[in-house]
Amino acid sequence: MLSLRWTARVLLLLSVAAAVAACWLVLDNPSIDGTSRGDDYTCLAPYETVLLHGDNTPGGEPPQDAVAIHDRCEAAGARRFELAVAAAAGSVVLLLGGVVVRERDRHSVARY
Repeated sequence: MLSLRWTARVLLLLSVAAAVAACWLVLDNPSIDGTSRGDDYTCLAPYETVLLHGDNTPGGEPPQDAVAIHDRCEAAGARRFELAVAAAAGSVVLLLGGVVVRERDRHSVARY
């Protein structure tokens, strides 16, 4: 049987991993392909797109598919942001689970 202390450590490490994943998802710029620019187009970071309502329209001379690029970047940023929120929520749940298990272990040792 696994000890409660080991279980608490695993839950806390998973919580840290989920928090790192959430930060990466919020800060990493998504890219889209199939634009008139030829190469992949790098969009703004998801937090800029969702929270700051950043303009994902390509700079310079606007390409013929500027509106499509803008819409696809907004959709990609929103998807990434939703995944980041889910990862952050999972991190909080894992953290609380780890704290509860750790406290249970501390109190079970104190009884004996």
